[in-house]
Amino acid sequence: MATVSRRATPPEAIRAAIIEATIRLIGRDGVDGVTHRAVAREAGVSLSSTTYHYDSKDAIVSEALRRVAALEIERVARDAERLAEGHPDIGSIARALAAWLAEQLDGSRLLQVRAGYHLQLEVGKRSELHDINHEWAMAVYGLAERVLRAAGSPRPRTDARILVNAIDGLRLEAITTPGATLPERAGPVIERLLAALTAR
Repeated sequence: MATVSRRATPPEAIRAAIIEATIRLIGRDGVDGVTHRAVAREAGVSLSSTTYHYDSKDAIVSEALRRVAALEIERVARDAERLAEGHPDIGSIARALAAWLAEQLDGSRLLQVRAGYHLQLEVGKRSELHDINHEWAMAVYGLAERVLRAAGSPRPRTDARILVNAIDGLRLEAITTPGATLPERAGPVIERLLAALTAR
């Protein structure tokens, strides 16, 4: 792990390193795994740097979880066209969604996904996270609605909640249950669900 030199590095870069390290810690160990000392070690900065930039564990955790949500919102916006456009049939859309899920669980992205679930659990205790969590949820529902409209759903807005919750369940299953690769497991399930939601 590279050490961040406070003397040679702008404060913004040090703060970014601290937040990225905190996201990794939350992804691995949950919010309880975050301490100033653990963050400093993970980020490769001095303990005094973490306390200088963030006066409490709560401040670090809230900022890290806001960052996770912001990254996911950006990702949804970037991937929307790829997932909702240019697919000739429901099978193609289902395969694209399954591949999109698989990308989320690959390497360092998995820690970010795990951290995202911790955000959802922390919202009830941290009022400052309500707005960013709501924005994230609306972005995901918007993507699902766009996909369903492209697939031919007669009720894309209503069906978006069904699709989002099904995909969320498949993602949790993949995180907690080893076995076949996610596309192999998720593809047929998503295709069956899309077929049901687009039936007239």
